[in-house]
Amino acid sequence: MKHFLQLLIFCILFFNQILKAQTDSFVVDGIYRNFILHLPSGYSPSISYPLVLNLHGYTSNASQEQLYTKFDQTSNANQFMVVYPNGVGNYWNSFNSGVDDVKFLRNLIDTISKRYKVNAKRVYSCGMSNGGFMSYTLACQMSDKLAAVASVTGTMSNPTLANCPITHKMPILHIHGTTDSVVNYNTGVTGSAGVEQVISFWKDTNGCTLKPDTTNILNTSTTDSCTAQLIRYKNCKNGSEVQFYKITGGGHTWPNAALDIPSNGNTNRDFDASNAIWEFFNRFTLDGPTNVGIENIDLSKLVTIYPNPFTNEIKISTDETIKQLEIFDVLGNKIQEEKWNNTSLNTKNIPSGIYLLRISLERGEVVKRIVKN
Repeated sequence: MKHFLQLLIFCILFFNQILKAQTDSFVVDGIYRNFILHLPSGYSPSISYPLVLNLHGYTSNASQEQLYTKFDQTSNANQFMVVYPNGVGNYWNSFNSGVDDVKFLRNLIDTISKRYKVNAKRVYSCGMSNGGFMSYTLACQMSDKLAAVASVTGTMSNPTLANCPITHKMPILHIHGTTDSVVNYNTGVTGSAGVEQVISFWKDTNGCTLKPDTTNILNTSTTDSCTAQLIRYKNCKNGSEVQFYKITGGGHTWPNAALDIPSNGNTNRDFDASNAIWEFFNRFTLDGPTNVGIENIDLSKLVTIYPNPFTNEIKISTDETIKQLEIFDVLGNKIQEEKWNNTSLNTKNIPSGIYLLRISLERGEVVKRIVKN
């Protein structure tokens, strides 16, 4: 009952957040195309923001993707805009069958850039399943616009593999479960490639070194029935990189999503896909690597939060130097900020709920999802 109430509170808060989003549409090739735009908390029209496209899966839609991936929380905590477009018929044309979605998404970026201040060097695309397929299509067909892309549970269609005229080496992040029953790990879907073929394609395309670095993600959730590894191909040409989160026992799901979908298999809870995607994106612009947050992923493995869920205090175990702690609610509002006293963080005045804890270290930042009972 307790977990149900936490989920209910989360859904209510998130629904309120969706109501505050910017919903709009415009016409492309005679078809009204609509989208949901989320502006980060404290948005200022004088600031130039990065923009992330988050594309839904087949049969899903923009609002479901917004709820499921919790990307608004990552947007609020890290100050970038995120847009959730809708595909025609709940489908993205990454297989050369249907409307011109590349044209729509190119126009979408231009439309948002005219209405808001977008950093044109820092535009990215990610997506779930069919949205991941489409993000790979954009990586090939719209590389003049995108600095990096990420795919969760989606691989590459054969038409995309056969025609990928990139204009710069494209940083790639892929997340996939080995027991995905929808997009098979080994074979993909009809007319597409398996996961390892996709990784090999981008490794070769980006001119990466042959041997990757592999890190076992700390198995913090012992009840999700799956484990994760981060496989990184570094030292690629022009500072690009290929990263792959391989989830052994993982299903057709978004790691640390808002909801478990048992019919789609196991949802990994050892890392947060939305945060991992942004940490990766934040390192690249159209001009190459930024060296911003380059150590974030490694640093997160060196910081342990306990207990979680917590009651009146949070303890932090790390050998890193902590400069500052900030807690944000699910709407992105900062509700607590203080210096670290090397003992514990007092949370007596925080009501029960789901939060993000941002830990500022000497070498970068780490964001952790925390829950108060």
